[in-house]
Amino acid sequence: MELSNKNEEATNEQIRDAYKDKDADASRKLHDTKLTRLDSNNPDNEVLEVPMEEQHKALGDYVKSIIYGGLDGIITTFAIVAGIAGADLTTDVILVLGFANLIADGLSMGIGDYLSEVSEIEYINSEKEREEWEFDNFKEGEIQEMIEIYKEKGVSQEDAEVILRTMSKYPEFFINHMMIQELELQPPSGDEQPAKGGLVTLISFLCFGCVPLLSYVAFEAIEFDGYDPKFLISIILTILTLFGLGVFKGKITESSMIKSGLFITINGVFAAGAA
Repeated sequence: MELSNKNEEATNEQIRDAYKDKDADASRKLHDTKLTRLDSNNPDNEVLEVPMEEQHKALGDYVKSIIYGGLDGIITTFAIVAGIAGADLTTDVILVLGFANLIADGLSMGIGDYLSEVSEIEYINSEKEREEWEFDNFKEGEIQEMIEIYKEKGVSQEDAEVILRTMSKYPEFFINHMMIQELELQPPSGDEQPAKGGLVTLISFLCFGCVPLLSYVAFEAIEFDGYDPKFLISIILTILTLFGLGVFKGKITESSMIKSGLFITINGVFAAGAA
């Protein structure tokens, strides 16, 4: 038996809104409503495969790649533009070097993001295989290791014994928990998509990185009494884009969009100002 996806999404959105408003009563009522709906759709107490955790927004899975690629793209390209503009070279030189750097660095960032995530997953999987082998061959030793960790966190010997010996009846769950507590590694869920993450980083780098060059493309022939405004326009566009990137981050992470925008802008301006 399945729950209505629309009702589930609407409830989850209301729960998020209650959190943002710090409305504990509304949050409690919404969670009760969610649990009641589960019970009403499962009168025979059948095991339902319904995700109990609120679903994250789709873009949230790639917010790191978007911010990382976008911020690096803007700053790197602006540094090229500022350096060439400071040397008083022509617009053609700025565009050629700017776009050449944009494409080369974008590919490097995308491939680097992909390879680093693949390497991390491979390392974690190798550690998990080792822990599985140790659990299969010396189960009691692994349980005792976890008991000591629990005791260090303030759990009594008796409670730790009950918790972990019960947990050890479910090897996969026990090993995943041990990975987090002992090795401080998050076990791969199997849903990781390193190639997509690398592609998002590449696209973000290219899209945001081209902003400092737009004024040189759109206003190539514009001058005012011998004054060339293209670099000034590039600075303004860069600042506005940094702020927009921060606002986007704030919206996805459900934090203050203004504070997030200003934080990204200040950090970006500081880094770009070094150019």
